[in-house]
Amino acid sequence: MKVLTAHPGVFNDDKVIESNISFVPFLNYLKEKVGNGDDARSSFYQLIIDKFESNPDILKPISPDADLSQYKEYLDLLIAAIFPVTTDSSTDIYGMGAPYRFAIFHYSDLFKQLFTSDGKELTTVPDGISLAQVKKDKMTWLYKLILEKVFHFPMNYKNDIIHRVETPDGIKRYVKVNIDARFVDVKVNGSIPHLDYNQFCSKQITPEGLQQLLPTHLFSLEGFVIWTVKDVTQSETLNNIKNLVMNMRANNEVDSYRSLEKMIPTILGIPDITAHMVPFPKVNGKSVLEEQFSNTDPILGIGNKKQQQHFFQLMLEHLQQHPVPLIVPDVNEATINPHPFLKFLPIKNIRSFILCPITHKKEVLGVLELASSVPNRLSAEPLWKLQNAYPLLGLMLSRSMNILENRLNEVIKDQFTALQPAVEWKFVDEAWNYLLTPPEERKDIESISFDEVYPLYGAVDIRNSSVQQGNAIREDLQEQLELIRDTLETIGQTVHLPLLEELQFKTNDLLQHLSNSLQAGEDLKVNEFMDQEIQPVLEHLCEGNETLQPVLENYFKKIDKSEGHVYHHRREYEESLSHVNTAISQYLEKERLYIQQSFPCYFEKYRTDGIEYTIYIGQSIAQEKKFDHLYLRNLRLWQLSSMAHIARLTHKLSPKLKVHLQTTQMILMHSAPITISFRSDERRFDVEGAYNVRYEIIKKRIDKVHIKDTGERLTQPGTIAMVYSYAREMDELKKYIAFLQSKKILLPEIEEVELEELQGVSGLKALRVTVNMEEA
Repeated sequence: MKVLTAHPGVFNDDKVIESNISFVPFLNYLKEKVGNGDDARSSFYQLIIDKFESNPDILKPISPDADLSQYKEYLDLLIAAIFPVTTDSSTDIYGMGAPYRFAIFHYSDLFKQLFTSDGKELTTVPDGISLAQVKKDKMTWLYKLILEKVFHFPMNYKNDIIHRVETPDGIKRYVKVNIDARFVDVKVNGSIPHLDYNQFCSKQITPEGLQQLLPTHLFSLEGFVIWTVKDVTQSETLNNIKNLVMNMRANNEVDSYRSLEKMIPTILGIPDITAHMVPFPKVNGKSVLEEQFSNTDPILGIGNKKQQQHFFQLMLEHLQQHPVPLIVPDVNEATINPHPFLKFLPIKNIRSFILCPITHKKEVLGVLELASSVPNRLSAEPLWKLQNAYPLLGLMLSRSMNILENRLNEVIKDQFTALQPAVEWKFVDEAWNYLLTPPEERKDIESISFDEVYPLYGAVDIRNSSVQQGNAIREDLQEQLELIRDTLETIGQTVHLPLLEELQFKTNDLLQHLSNSLQAGEDLKVNEFMDQEIQPVLEHLCEGNETLQPVLENYFKKIDKSEGHVYHHRREYEESLSHVNTAISQYLEKERLYIQQSFPCYFEKYRTDGIEYTIYIGQSIAQEKKFDHLYLRNLRLWQLSSMAHIARLTHKLSPKLKVHLQTTQMILMHSAPITISFRSDERRFDVEGAYNVRYEIIKKRIDKVHIKDTGERLTQPGTIAMVYSYAREMDELKKYIAFLQSKKILLPEIEEVELEELQGVSGLKALRVTVNMEEA
């Protein structure tokens, strides 16, 4: 048998320590066994001893590079003594080699397949481990051996290495390599230092430190080591899954599932299958489907969202009635017909399929799906191998439920409460102090406030939103009345009732008096007419006359609020408004995270016809960081720049909308610090003090303010209006404007205007600039 060695020059083992093959330590081991007399194989051991000792040459050290074929009969005896008769060279993984050296002189067939790349040289570096790490592991193993054999320190010199290998059938598996050194003697060359075990164990010594203390040239090795390799795929993969579950967070949730799905075929020992796992978290007690998991799913990853939800509900109903694996060895029309949610499997070239529910206390947490393009590739048998992994799969799905719950809480906190991270620390401090107080001494937590904070207010409004909405309602009402008129005329040709003529008269009257600009109460009047007079009559006629049924069904279909044609103007307006507000909101949400990086601030955003926001910044909000006015100036520059970006964003979006909408942008400059406190009843911050209230009054009254003596609205599409009270505020704003003009974000002109007096507020002025809509 040829000696397998590492590629020359990889480790230079011969330069680290002298190592030779010797059978003497093995023979000494056998002599101890024979001396005990209790071993039933003593006579066999004595036979081996006699055979070896009959040839003095074989008792001498042998170079690892020597040709061992001349010692075949001795090696056969050696192998027979060490490896049991039940050992199979084609299925078991083992070998024997020179101490420390990567030189294996006896090995099983499977050992050669796994640990050589070409059948000639050892693959010395395990997958995922650096060459430097392997060298360090080898040196650690060597010094543990020296300390035990020479200094008789109680050392655990076993050096197990987990090695990821690919078997001949293409399955990736994990094996644990153990190098047994019981048949190795350590020879001492010259004098060595004395080591005290107690002192040695009192501090940690690295292999590098041991090399200084005990140079390897003082020692040599004689004997041989036994390599045994154990398949630990199941346990190692389970450990990997445990790590996935323990480290899964919201930001790596999908990647964790993808990694898990790659491990499942390894556990099952079936390389040519794919696995997919989908969690079924619950919202308000109902199982829901998250799009991030459904897009690549074999069952749900086809069709639109409505179709996905339909299949999801069908799957849920099946699993609730049959919470056991659904196994379809051969996917064909006959086998999937009883299960409509499997109808798209053939389109995805899936010919063998398993749907396995993961349950806990009779509740379906999610499903594991296994698929293969080969018929009859999957059956019930492999599922037994998932038994040990099943609790971990359930734990991972439960973790997903917690992640979704946290995400929902974050949305609720962001959208409906005021406890943002920038201020939450103070609430946590107050809550902790509350808990530290003995229950009998506790009092309600007083109002939480922040002093000396600077407010920044901005508003993005939809120009003429109320007019646009009124036009949409009027056009829909007109179409609906026309539909009623046409329907009544059609019915009148079949059914002769004076009441129908009277309803036609009322319909025409409402149409004639429907004003061009919708007046208050007109929509209520029309809706009341339709609900109380038209609908009951039509419903009665629909039930009693089959001839009229198609006509009446057409009417009811067209007045459906969700899909009906006569609601399309209102629907188009609402969709366009929602599209604009969502785009603005998403931009501000991204920017909110960005501005927090420079200095903590409270950012409150709320939706009206457009989007308004207030930002508070100051020392009292920052828990640890020192406040400086440069952070305030930086935020004001950001505010002006972001408004320009929003103007460009909505301008670019406008042609894509079903209803043309334009936005106006406004900023309120307020240079004096204010105090804010948390209002528990409204779950939001509000200003404190009479002087500070002036700021709130200005905020609420400038949205439709006019330029003095002109009647012109201050806010105009494509511009940014900046309202201020003092000259120093104007000077600061002009610096920011000049900078953004130099970057071609704003056009060169600046308008300086005075504003009309508002109730309780006077002396307001404003700057107005035009945004350059041509992005550089």
